Amino acid sequence: MPYAYISDQVIRDTLNLREKYDVIIFPPVGGSAQSIVNGMPMRGAPIPWKGSEVTPNMGFGPDQTNDMRGGMSLLGVLNLQKFVEDGGLFIPITNCSRLAIDYGIVSGVAVQEPRQLQARGSVYNATFSDRRSPIAYGYAETLPIYFNQAPLFQVSTGGGFGGGGGGGEGGGASGRPSGRGTLTDPDIVQAMPQAEPAPQRSPGGEQLTDEQRLQQGPFFTPPTLRPRIVLRFASDEKNLLISGMLAGGAELANAPAVIDVPVGQGHVVMFANNPMWRHQTQGSFFLLFNAALNYDHLNVGRERSGNQRNPGARSEDNN
Repeated sequence: MPYAYISDQVIRDTLNLREKYDVIIFPPVGGSAQSIVNGMPMRGAPIPWKGSEVTPNMGFGPDQTNDMRGGMSLLGVLNLQKFVEDGGLFIPITNCSRLAIDYGIVSGVAVQEPRQLQARGSVYNATFSDRRSPIAYGYAETLPIYFNQAPLFQVSTGGGFGGGGGGGEGGGASGRPSGRGTLTDPDIVQAMPQAEPAPQRSPGGEQLTDEQRLQQGPFFTPPTLRPRIVLRFASDEKNLLISGMLAGGAELANAPAVIDVPVGQGHVVMFANNPMWRHQTQGSFFLLFNAALNYDHLNVGRERSGNQRNPGARSEDNN
C-alpha cells in the first residue's frame, strides 16, 4: 500500500488533496481543535525540523520543514473538507475527532465531557453495532479495545445534534435526571412522585419517527447521511473492564467507539479508541486497515431506512 508521511502544513498548502491522496489519517495530538488548527504561534525565530551540521543525526525523516510554526490554519480545514466532499476518507484518531466536529466538517456527532469517568489507558469490551460495515469485516461480535479517557462521543440519528430529546446517543450517566446510580438502577428523583422508569432504548434505537423528523425541515438528516455507529462500548457497565482501571463507567457504557459519517462523496471515520497505540493494539489494527482499504465502498451494508440494527440482528443485503 503506497503511503506518504505529511505534516499539517502540507494540508494547509495543498488546495486539492484529493488529487494526491485517497485516505488521510490524523493520529492523536494533544490539545483542543483550535490548538491543532493554529499550531505553534508564529512568534520568535523559525523552528526548523531538518538535518544540519549542528543536528546531523536528526531531522532526516520522511518529512522536513524550515519552520514548524503555524499549523494547518483555517485554510487547511477548508482543504480537508473539500478532500472529503470530493470522495476522500479522513480518519481522525481519538481527540483529533474534535477537528472534524468543532469545525463543522461532520454533523450529528458531538463530544461530551466526562463527569465522573476515570478510564485511563485500559482495555475495555466493545460490541459491533453494524457488522455489515466494511470496517467490521473479519471480526466477531465483540472486540477488546484500548481507550484512554476521551473522547466520549454522542451521536444524533436525526437532524443536527439532538440534545435532551433529539435522538442523542452516548454514555448512560449523562441522561439520568437524578444524577445518581448506574445503568441498571431505576432513575428516581427524590421528593417527586415515583413513576416507572422509562424503558431503555436499544443500541441504535431512535426516539423520533422519520415522519416526526421530517417536520424539522432543513434540520432533518436523510437516513443515508446519518452517522453510522460501527462499534460501541459494552452496554453493561459491569462487563466493560477487561484490564486496567475504571470508575464512573456508566458514562462509557454503550458509548460509540467507531463512527462513520458520510460527507459529500466521502467519509469521516472517527475512533474513540486508538487502533494503533504503540504497535500493541494488534487486534484493532484492521479496523483502520478495513476503513482505508474500503474508503470508496464504506456505504456497503448501510440500511435503506438508516436505522441501525441491534447487535446480532440480521437483514437482507442491499442491492
